[in-house]
Amino acid sequence: IKNITNHYKNIALIDVGGGITGAFLSFVFMDLFGKLGLRIIEIIGIIVCSFVLLDLDGKKLMRSIYTSSSELYSSSKDKYNEFKEKREFEKQLKASEEESEQIIINNSFDEFPNEEIEKNYSEQELVIIDYDKNSDSNEELVENKSEVENETIIESNEVTKNDDVEEIKPVIKKKVEKRIEYKTPPLSLLNLSSSAKRNDRDQIIKNSQTIEETMANFGINAKVTQVNTGPTITCYELVPDSGVKLSKIVNLADNLAFSLASQDIRIEAPIPGKMAVGIEVPNKAKSSVTLGEMIKSETFKTATTDLPLMLGKDVSGQEIISSIDDMPHLLIAGATGSGKSVCINSIILSLLYKSSPDDVKLILIDPKIVELSVYNGIPHLLIPVVTNPKKAASALNWAVEEMERRYKVFARNSVRDITAYNSIEVSEDDEDHEKLPKIVIIIDELSDLMMVAANEVEEYIARLAQMSRAAGIYLIIATQRPSVDVITGTIKANIPSRISFAVSSQIDSRTILDIAGAEKLLGKGDMLFYPSFYSKPKRIQGTFVTDKEVEKVVEHIKKNTMTQYNESVVEEINTTKEIKVDTSDPLLFEAIKIIFTDQQASISYLQRRLRIGYSRAARLIDSMEDMGVVGPSEGAKPRNILITEQEYLNIIGGTDE
Repeated sequence: IKNITNHYKNIALIDVGGGITGAFLSFVFMDLFGKLGLRIIEIIGIIVCSFVLLDLDGKKLMRSIYTSSSELYSSSKDKYNEFKEKREFEKQLKASEEESEQIIINNSFDEFPNEEIEKNYSEQELVIIDYDKNSDSNEELVENKSEVENETIIESNEVTKNDDVEEIKPVIKKKVEKRIEYKTPPLSLLNLSSSAKRNDRDQIIKNSQTIEETMANFGINAKVTQVNTGPTITCYELVPDSGVKLSKIVNLADNLAFSLASQDIRIEAPIPGKMAVGIEVPNKAKSSVTLGEMIKSETFKTATTDLPLMLGKDVSGQEIISSIDDMPHLLIAGATGSGKSVCINSIILSLLYKSSPDDVKLILIDPKIVELSVYNGIPHLLIPVVTNPKKAASALNWAVEEMERRYKVFARNSVRDITAYNSIEVSEDDEDHEKLPKIVIIIDELSDLMMVAANEVEEYIARLAQMSRAAGIYLIIATQRPSVDVITGTIKANIPSRISFAVSSQIDSRTILDIAGAEKLLGKGDMLFYPSFYSKPKRIQGTFVTDKEVEKVVEHIKKNTMTQYNESVVEEINTTKEIKVDTSDPLLFEAIKIIFTDQQASISYLQRRLRIGYSRAARLIDSMEDMGVVGPSEGAKPRNILITEQEYLNIIGGTDE
């Protein structure tokens, strides 16, 4: 104890302050906590004493400290991100300056009217391709119409001159004993000049800048690399940065239309065969594509098919001439006034300019009566133009029977298709071997046929579409009402090639093409061509031919070629088979009276009015359908009543007497 007391005295005498009490506390705490622990305890003690003396709220103080530290952290993070973005932007700008090149322009114009726009936009590579750049080189107007009277297309597709006249002869020369002497009509009957209107290049460059700025406003980095100007639309090829979803660009169609102050634009993402997105903007100055311009083109002259499908020009101004035997069947649909009838006229005239009547025959079915009747009398027609819907069904039935007959002929000669059969070498004395022409069946309005004889027409079309390609029979069907009751699933499944003109809704577009897009077409020949061998539809401006041009060509052919219809086919179609109608039921004519008077036809309705059973009412409805009084069944809907008042009076009048 003495030693401890002496130790405290010695410590207390040291000049550190605190006396014996301080020395005792110092001895205890130094041994327990050390110097660092003592410093911490001192600081905590000072803080506690300050809180007690100053009466401070600890919770508020801690909350203010936490808030200040959070704000400091957020501001530091924002400054760091801003610095990081600035560095990335400087890197991209430096890279773009190193890779930038001068604008490359491939156009028929000599120079820009406005040099400032060219300088401002020279940092990017922009290729402008004008579809009309080579039009002047191919302009050879006919000075004397009499010099072109004998123009025909030759098989070798080489142009030969006879008295300085270009001749065009049929492509395929088949061995037929009695060939029809056919002269293709001269090109002077058609309008050879195209109303090409060149686009303002300043506007094209301005639109390119607007497209890029609009994309940048929505966080998409993209650059317009090439511009293709077509007759009615201009396609801007947009190349986005890697990692950009194409769906984001497609969803900006309305925003782009607003920025460009344009009509509905169409976005093709991606362009087939290119790493680019196509933005199709309508031209303010639209040009027409004439039929004479297309027939005069080298694409048509060098076509090796005798069934050309002349369509028009695509967005880059390239002539699109396909082949019907490659389709092999075609479905055309679109709203009224969109260009269906003009397209059909262009297809028919292209056949008249390319093929001989010995090689190609036509069956034209026109329920509207006025569209195709002008072609009556041309030698290519197998029968006169069919306008009666019931006779149209008979014509399709004959085509099915002809298809079956041809397959039997092919089997006897051990060949597979019409091309192999017609290429068989035969002697002149062999009268049994007949040359078979290809047959193209064109139906101008399918909906009228489906209203009158839906079951028969659908069955015949399905059979022809499934089997008639090898037999050389092809279908081209047009309709303006692309609903599912007209274009049924059976017809769509067997006709893979489609052409869609402008339609009113996206539902109609999906009915025709199975995809959207036709609702954004401009009309007046603007079409989407979607054959079976395309992965995506191609946008085309269709050829334009006037009614006067059609009449001139038809009159010229009638004057120079004698028409020979197939009388056996005409007789078979005209003498429609009489259907044996069961008129033994005494209630049949009373049922006709009830249905015509009330304008309602159904089995349940007859059951209630006549107080008969279901089976008898069903037989009465079937008998009236066979007589042509009512239409076919449409599910839960009442049947259509097909007879007129005069026909009703004829049926009932004979009975009353």
